[in-house]
Amino acid sequence: MQSFLKKLEAAIQWRLKEAYLPPHRHKHREWTHHDLQFFAKGADLLSTAFTEGRSILPKNYFNKKEFRSAYLLYFVLQNFVKVYKCLEQLVPGPQSLVHSPLKILDLGSGPGTAALACSVFFKDRPLEVFAFEQNEGSRKDALALWQKLAPSHHRLSFVRCPTPPKGTVDICIAANFLSEVPFNQQIDFCTSTLKHSNTFIIIEPALRITTRQLMKLRDILIEKKKGVVLAPCLHQKNCPMLAAGPRDWCHFYIHWKCPQIIRQVDQIVGNKHDYLKMAYMIFGATRSQEYTPGSLWRTVSSPLISKGKRELILCGDCGFLKKIDRLNKDKSPHNFVFDQIRRGDIVEWPDKSRVEKEDKIKIIRKF
Repeated sequence: MQSFLKKLEAAIQWRLKEAYLPPHRHKHREWTHHDLQFFAKGADLLSTAFTEGRSILPKNYFNKKEFRSAYLLYFVLQNFVKVYKCLEQLVPGPQSLVHSPLKILDLGSGPGTAALACSVFFKDRPLEVFAFEQNEGSRKDALALWQKLAPSHHRLSFVRCPTPPKGTVDICIAANFLSEVPFNQQIDFCTSTLKHSNTFIIIEPALRITTRQLMKLRDILIEKKKGVVLAPCLHQKNCPMLAAGPRDWCHFYIHWKCPQIIRQVDQIVGNKHDYLKMAYMIFGATRSQEYTPGSLWRTVSSPLISKGKRELILCGDCGFLKKIDRLNKDKSPHNFVFDQIRRGDIVEWPDKSRVEKEDKIKIIRKF
């Protein structure tokens, strides 16, 4: 993935210069610091709007070139990694025939971020992506990047409605899309989508209100038996974090090697992207038996370090939360793995709350 990120970064710079710079700025073919500053103004405003409230943006803001170009500059690389991380959670993955095209629906595709992530992830499979995007400028950006980066055996086409053109798709992806649908309409929307998709990936910003709505939506869909949750949850019971109180929300961190162009914009706008935050939910028709239930837990907190101990909060396949700790005096070669556990990791651990000197804890899968 890292090598493709460099190609995508170069392609974004090319597209920005080709489609968004004024004619008098075209004399410099290489990407310059002046180009970066030209587009960073819109990136700063978008970043603020996406974290503090979109009401500061005009309606249909992607109709304005300064916002489309800023999104290309600052958010495509970030969202590419988030989609790719969610695709990694699909184990064992879509079960369609290897030689038949894998069909994917990208809702609110923007400049084709999720489509490109699928193209890289499924690089050895025939692939057909149906993209739903209402903004003509974003469709042109998506097509330009796709033609530059996607292999010839992968196809991209645009659809007019947020539904598959024919039959069922293997994967439907709604990245930063569902939160723009009123919550009272999300249940019907997701129910309809799950009827036509074997797997439904939802990605949202890791904001408390948005994420807790996604957690609530998860509980409703499971209660109504509209599908099952494949990830991040290891169970099909009500969300214990949602029931515990209004303070917490289930979100995750992706550690990555931040691209240079993101670092440069960060320096201008005052942000920092050593890691990416996201909330996500993956639904399917049935749940695979990848793990044997009984003692598996998803880590849903970062390490909580206080005087004399280290703690983690886990969400189990039993459907409840548990806080486990290890006292500093009990640290030993037997339990050193406890120091390596990060938010999102799946671990195997018996039903006890303290890690002792001789206890072994096992990481089943890194996030």
